[in-house]
Amino acid sequence: MIRHLKSTTAALLAGAAVLSLSFTSLADHHAAGEKMKRERPAGDIARDAGRKPDQVLNFLGVKHGMKVWDHASSTGYYTAVLSDAVGRSGMVVAQNRTASWDRLKDALGPRYEKLGNVDAFAGNITDYEGAAGEFDMVFTALIYHHMHYSAASGDGTPDTSKTFFAKAMEMLKPGGMYVIIEHQAPNGTSRADSAGWHRASLENAITDLTDAGFEYVGSSDVLANPDDPQNIPFRELTSGRDSSQRFVAKFRKPE
Repeated sequence: MIRHLKSTTAALLAGAAVLSLSFTSLADHHAAGEKMKRERPAGDIARDAGRKPDQVLNFLGVKHGMKVWDHASSTGYYTAVLSDAVGRSGMVVAQNRTASWDRLKDALGPRYEKLGNVDAFAGNITDYEGAAGEFDMVFTALIYHHMHYSAASGDGTPDTSKTFFAKAMEMLKPGGMYVIIEHQAPNGTSRADSAGWHRASLENAITDLTDAGFEYVGSSDVLANPDDPQNIPFRELTSGRDSSQRFVAKFRKPE
């Protein structure tokens, strides 16, 4: 059952630690009067040093007025920075599985209501019934390592992921971007091994997305870490959270 949810409650989650932060533009400078004050949990702000959202979104080319699908948005870290980047004239649809949204909605509903340009969607991407070609970007962060391997597919693209990519292609405008941010495994690693480390290789991402009909545009090393061996679970890194080497790759729906 599809649930396209936008909270109407104005109550803030009791005891939430939030800081008011006026972002500068992440992709193109906001015009006067377009700057939007944000309330973000202190924990999210602390993660900016490791996630470098300004540099990442600049590389991706997020601009005012865009409509972005934020897949598996979880607690909304990227939702908030995307919301600021697309501005008042843009929109972010923050997707979560229904069970996840049921757990998160009391905290996230009021935050998204304040942002003013975020809709929450509970369900699978294939449940979404919006118009074809309505999105400028499908954004997927740290979820591809769950999508690139199954025992049945071995070193090929899982059938469920082929369905996912086809739906993303349908949702995007011609020229729209599909984005992957992912904990990196070395190219040449088997999909089974990289999935076991909760990682994926850029090589596999390029194969999967180009096989699905997307054009590979390029990747950024903004989240590179030469001290990450890339062949262990990222949670085992002694350098801590958000310190793994991650690739940031973008793919284009053909014009």
